[in-house]
Amino acid sequence: MNTPLDDAALTAFLESQDRTWLTEQLMLIADEDPITRIRLSGAAGAESAVEEARAVLLAHIADHLPTEDEEGDLLHRALDLLDDLIDYGFDEEVGDAADEAREMYVVRHGEDDSEHLARLHVLADGEDDQDD
Repeated sequence: MNTPLDDAALTAFLESQDRTWLTEQLMLIADEDPITRIRLSGAAGAESAVEEARAVLLAHIADHLPTEDEEGDLLHRALDLLDDLIDYGFDEEVGDAADEAREMYVVRHGEDDSEHLARLHVLADGEDDQDD
């Protein structure tokens, strides 16, 4: 019977692999997943990552159905990407992209109680979502 590796076993396996092989695997994943490619580009310091993230975010807002499960949808992943880009030092650029995305979201879906819109407010306004 085949059982999947748990996180610890998979991590141990990956840590024991050759760097070149790991790089090849990451590039294969990035070629198939635009969000992963943008995340890796942002980590590498590519300023184009923000514009690419903006395009992905706006596309996901256009395709978004507010009745979807917010935790598992593509818009949620795109917002996570913006959080990562902030971690990589693109704070101001992400704020601008989030502001544009927030405007588009409100036009398309209205001022709703969604986590998506709340996250866009935080990203656009540069506020921490922790209470004082």
